[in-house]
Amino acid sequence: MTSASSMINDPVMQMAARFRNSLCLGKFSTGISLAFSRTISSSVHNHLLHDLTARRLPLTYDYLSPQPSHLLDLSLMDILPELRPPSSPENSLSMTLPSICQPRRMAVGHHLIYFPPQVTLSQLLPDGTDILHYPGEPFNHRLWAGGNIKFPPEGGLLLNGQRAVCVEAIRDVTVKGQEGEEKVFVSIERRFAPVEEGEDEQAIRRRVLENNETNSEGSILTERRDLVFLREQTSEKLESGEVLHTRNSRLVKRMYHRSTFAEGTDMNLFPAKAPSNPEISRRIIPTKALLFRYSALTFNAHLIHIDKEYTRDVEGHPNLLVHGPLSLTLMLTVLSFHLARMGRVIREIEYRNLVPLYVDEEMRICAKAKDSRGDDSWEVWIEGPSGGLAVRGTVWTENAHS
Repeated sequence: MTSASSMINDPVMQMAARFRNSLCLGKFSTGISLAFSRTISSSVHNHLLHDLTARRLPLTYDYLSPQPSHLLDLSLMDILPELRPPSSPENSLSMTLPSICQPRRMAVGHHLIYFPPQVTLSQLLPDGTDILHYPGEPFNHRLWAGGNIKFPPEGGLLLNGQRAVCVEAIRDVTVKGQEGEEKVFVSIERRFAPVEEGEDEQAIRRRVLENNETNSEGSILTERRDLVFLREQTSEKLESGEVLHTRNSRLVKRMYHRSTFAEGTDMNLFPAKAPSNPEISRRIIPTKALLFRYSALTFNAHLIHIDKEYTRDVEGHPNLLVHGPLSLTLMLTVLSFHLARMGRVIREIEYRNLVPLYVDEEMRICAKAKDSRGDDSWEVWIEGPSGGLAVRGTVWTENAHS
């Protein structure tokens, strides 16, 4: 297969090729000085920061059909029964595709299955991920580290069949870890808004990127998405099980470091220990069928969600990983239904994925109010099968708009 880097004229790919020999595992002796190691990391960071933030990402269009959102509801309905009206049998209207003649607002988290990356097969890397945010070799393994979402005051985008756009820009790049174990954190700003047919792309970029969260021309949903790119692992580490140990028991320390959060993030929002006494607790077991459906809905060919052999033998995980955005959607869905009974809606969420969640393993979705009234901010989190903290976030709420 022709490599993705040979298919595009991209400064990041060119930079990665220049640094490949100096960065690959085992290139330098174990006696390398700490100062030299820091110089290498600093040099890599400077190049990546300059080249990635200068990368002009393509506009991603979609038509706001209710069908993807409806298919996601159907996929989650058995594990989240609140998605089915309690008075309705299985073959009721809740199982029927909603009409655009009476459009609904997009549910919180459902924007994650719209605006999929529109790339060719040759623009996919060997692990099935796309090249859009890829920093270059040897950082070939991508994980979803966390992010922030701010929802429009009047609710989600209207599912009326209108054309809409996702405008993306890489805002920050951070390289962490000692030489040979670097990780590249890429922070992406994403904005979503309706557009007119034939609207000029430059005008769209100016309107969507330069305006605040809402404007007179339509609601804008904003998202910060943080991805982490890990190094290619050696066969020796894979065979010894060192990778698996590192990516589970030590991943919290690696991904949870203060420096990996966006500037200005309140670190008190992310205490290391899981909260106790949740007001909401929901146990579910994600299945292979659910992971496949979510991959299909998001046009996502990432092998860690669909190919167990690859996930085990190449990435060093024991089983398929649950998608980061799927975990996020589950948290948002569980909390939003609880808040609806209180006349509240989700305004914003800040979250981090701390350790992987795996297929066919129980996960516990939890939430509790941060104050006695429960009308402003909430702690949300997901625990793995042994009770360990896997996902953690804070949600801010507001009164529902009529």
